[in-house]
Amino acid sequence: MDNSNLLASITYIDTERSIEAGEMKIVHTEHALHLYEDTVTASASHFHLANVWDMSYRSFSDEANLLYLHTHRGVLAYKVYTDPGHFVTAFKRLKNADY
Repeated sequence: MDNSNLLASITYIDTERSIEAGEMKIVHTEHALHLYEDTVTASASHFHLANVWDMSYRSFSDEANLLYLHTHRGVLAYKVYTDPGHFVTAFKRLKNADY
C-alpha cells in the first residue's frame, strides 16, 4: 500500500504459544494495523472499509487494550499497548463525516 494515503496506524501484538521439548514457549510479535481512506490492513488480512462496520476498544489490563474490528467476517480483536483512541476516532470520522 502507498503510505501517502495512510490516515492512522497502531502497533498490535500477536501472541503465539507452543510446546517444545515439554515446555511452553510464548512468542510475541509486533505488527501494524493501518487505516487508509478505503481499507484497513493487518499483517494477515485486508478489509475494504465498506466491510468494517465499527471499531471499538476496551481496557484489557493496566498495560494493554483490546481493539475490536467489527467486520463482515465477525469481530476481530487486536492487543495493543498504546491508547487506540486516535485510531478509532480516525476510523469513525472516515465512516461518518458528522462524527
